[in-house]
Parts: sequence; C-alpha cells; structure tokens
Amino acid sequence: MRPIQKMFFIIITSVILISCSNSKYHTVKKGDTLYSIAQKRDVPVPELKDINNLESNLLYSGQKIYLKPSKNYKGSYHMVRSGDTLYSISKKYDVKVDHLKKINDLKNNTLYKGDKIYLGKMVNKGDLNFSSSSTTTYKNNSKDSILKNFGQPLKTMTINSPYGYRDHPVLGRRILHTGVDLKASTNTPVYSPYSGIVTYAGWMNGYGKIIIIDNGNNYETRFAHLNRILVKKGQTVKKGKVLAKSGKTGRVTGPHLHYEIRYKNQSMNPMKF
Repeated sequence: MRPIQKMFFIIITSVILISCSNSKYHTVKKGDTLYSIAQKRDVPVPELKDINNLESNLLYSGQKIYLKPSKNYKGSYHMVRSGDTLYSISKKYDVKVDHLKKINDLKNNTLYKGDKIYLGKMVNKGDLNFSSSSTTTYKNNSKDSILKNFGQPLKTMTINSPYGYRDHPVLGRRILHTGVDLKASTNTPVYSPYSGIVTYAGWMNGYGKIIIIDNGNNYETRFAHLNRILVKKGQTVKKGKVLAKSGKTGRVTGPHLHYEIRYKNQSMNPMKF
C-alpha cells in the first residue's frame, strides 16, 4: 500500500470509529450541559440522568455521557390521555410509580392531558400505541373547565411563596406547600374567586382562621391565616364577595393570605389557572 493510500485509509477508518463511538456516548467538553447534550443528541434530560446514574446536572470535562440507541424506537415518553394514571402507565411499561415520579419531578399522582411522562427507558414504537381503560386521575385543565371563570382572591396578586415542596419557615422541614402565599397586610379584603357554599368557617390547626368553599364540580377553595371571617358555614356566596380580612393566625411568621384550589380533595397549583 502506497503512503498516500495508507494515509487516506487511516483517516477514513478514524472517521468511522469516531462516528460509531459518538453513537454510543458523548464526551463532555467545556461549556457542555445536560440540556445542550440532550438537544444535540435528541435524548431527554431525565433519560440521560437515569442511564448515567446522575444525581445532579453537574458535568466535568472528559466525562462520558452514555446515550441510548434510537433506531427502531419512537421515544421514551408517554403522552398522557384522558383516563391515564401513573399506575396504568407504570404497569404498561414495567416502570415503578415511584421511579416515574422521581424522573418527572412529580409531587403527587396528578396527571394532565397532553403531559409527557418520561419513562427512563427506551420503549418499542408499538408499545407506545395503546388505550388505557384505567380509572382516571386526570384533572380537567381544558377551556371547558370551571377554572377558566375563577377570579382572584386579592385585588393585587404578589406571590411570597409558590405552590410545591419547600422548607417550612416554622416547622423547619421540607413539606408540600398545598397552596400559594400571597402578599397581604393585616385586614386586606379577601374575595371569593368563584361562587359556592361555605362548608367551613373557623379555626383549623396550622391554617389558623380558615374559610373553605365548595365551588361545585368537585372543586374547593381555601383561604387561611385570616384575621376576621365575614361569612358563616352553609352560606351561599357569589364570585367577588368579600369573605374575610387577611391576617397572621395559625402557623405563620407574618401576615399574608394562604390560597388553595383543590379538586377531589387533591391540591392544585392556583397560579396555573
């Protein structure tokens, strides 16, 4: 073999080897992030973390991030349909519910139609096409939902503490914050966001003075840490009615309004609606 032919052979072989190698893993370079690798390789971030046993998003130069082959596969996620539950999805794809919740950062079992649930494993194209007949935990988040007609409990809405897990300012441990804390000085008027019937008006541990309203269609609203309650149990209230005056009763560090929306007694993020 002539020297020039030998040189071309080495170059072509090297290109092929590099190409094959790159199909199996990505070598981290300065500036790389899991997100940039995911975009370039068309592999979801949760999947990259799962197959590489990564506990965080931190990477270092020279690190090998292994990729899953995509040939003959549609993807590694399930698109939620009406009727789907985490249990039915876990059974179909043989993935534990706790694992699904972890890699999708789910705080509870609530699913929304159209959500992508990452499975943490590659799934054959045929396995992704099925209809679930399981009991639904789907919360109606469509334009037909009564939530589209909900108003605001305060005239000015400023969030002090959002919905989700947090380190409780009083208890000092990480727990689910089932509503949102809205900025409100003592005796700020609290309005009913939607019509309904008052099912509770009084004191409740942690909440302090609280009002609970049944808004119909399995929806419920809660208003806590109140200073004054202006309605009674059993009273029918209309949207926009003044229910109470805000305060700092219960387990709090200062005055504000704790506001919750629940569906079938499961908390929802009020700021999504």
